[in-house]
Amino acid sequence: MRSPGSIYRKLKEVRYRHLISMYRKYLRRSPENCLYNCQYAFVDSDGKERELRLCLYNQEQTTLEGGVDPSLIDVCDQLRHCQNCNAFVLKCTREDVKKILEEELNNEKLKAKKYPDISALEWVLERHSNNINHLGIIGIIWYHIKRILSSKS
Repeated sequence: MRSPGSIYRKLKEVRYRHLISMYRKYLRRSPENCLYNCQYAFVDSDGKERELRLCLYNQEQTTLEGGVDPSLIDVCDQLRHCQNCNAFVLKCTREDVKKILEEELNNEKLKAKKYPDISALEWVLERHSNNINHLGIIGIIWYHIKRILSSKS
């Protein structure tokens, strides 16, 4: 059985790995990560719902609620559009991504569904910590002395 220290190190490693994957998702240059990019849903002539991403860089507002000037709208729904765009600005910073991850990890249901590896490691750590009284360093030493004495008898 692993020690609580090694489990805690593994938990930190897994959390860091999830943070790096979220950095890759939220900080890459793609249409959904641009501050000026807005998603517009409409129904086409066949009755199917379609989505289109619009660049609102030249507009007064970065949302569609206040109305837009149709002559200044650009369609930006492909990755190649963002790669060459001079107006691209990220929606999120690194600190925002960290906050998003922390909010997701604070929600127990979402954490169990989206991050089962973190939930399992935290569960194992909780089971280990239930066996040790939280009396500080003296309590931990006393716990280990009792365990050593009980194993000798």
